[in-house]
Amino acid sequence: MDLVSSLHRAIKAKKHIIWDWNGTLLDDVGHAVMVMNSLLEGHQLPLINRDHYREIFEFPVLNYYQKLGFDFEKESFESLCHRFVERFMAGFQNLPLVPEMKSVLMQLHEEKLTQSVLSATDQINLDSMISHFDLSDVFRFVFGIENKFAGSKIERGHHLIKNSGIAAAETVIIGDTLHDLEVAKALGIDAVLISHGHQCPTRLRPHHDMVIDV
Repeated sequence: MDLVSSLHRAIKAKKHIIWDWNGTLLDDVGHAVMVMNSLLEGHQLPLINRDHYREIFEFPVLNYYQKLGFDFEKESFESLCHRFVERFMAGFQNLPLVPEMKSVLMQLHEEKLTQSVLSATDQINLDSMISHFDLSDVFRFVFGIENKFAGSKIERGHHLIKNSGIAAAETVIIGDTLHDLEVAKALGIDAVLISHGHQCPTRLRPHHDMVIDV
């Protein structure tokens, strides 16, 4: 079964689809690795490849930065995050959307389902990316967070559910990390995880029975 069919089957009877952005819709894993390696190199720390990245990346990203060996006494976590986001945004225009996921987006849009984005990206940059890909008309709500530290999306998720006016039982989140599953549990909604994003399927499968491969 292809990705489009698998997702359609997983979200049947739902009225509200909440999408994660980075890694789920935006094909940015390789770019995130490249940007992080530029920071690691500047701190004389070991570089990472895509496979290692997907094994260690997590939310809150503070933990991920610690795993990479950054010494926050030499450069603060806040400074590192700002530099990462600045370099990431400088190159995001060259990134594609995940082709199969774009097909799903367009199909659901034609079916008049409510679609939203809930992301750990700061609101200003998230809005910029959504606009760049001409998706503003596809999403009824676009919820990022207030800062560039990629913390929890749970609080913003509660606001999104409230603003949507759609019952939790009729809502599903589609994401690529265990944090999306954590958000789903906190909001009382179903979750579908996809395997092509920022965490590898061997990390996802032990925690959730709805992981879709690409």
